[in-house]
Amino acid sequence: MTPFAEDRPLEARVDELESRLAWADDTLATLGAEIARQQRVIDALEVKLRALTDRIATADEPVFRGTARDEIPPHW
Repeated sequence: MTPFAEDRPLEARVDELESRLAWADDTLATLGAEIARQQRVIDALEVKLRALTDRIATADEPVFRGTARDEIPPHW
């Protein structure tokens, strides 16, 4: 038997539906706010990535000079 069984009074069924609708509206608003927040974070990260990409592309010097052997700490 479902919670909306015909043997329940109409008022109780309507109250249940209103309660579920209020919960769904609140959940939808919460999810919408989270999506908006995440989009702002993504937009900021894209700006930073673009700036770093441009910086690397226009650099006069290579990002790394030397060989992998140069990266070995002196105590090895």
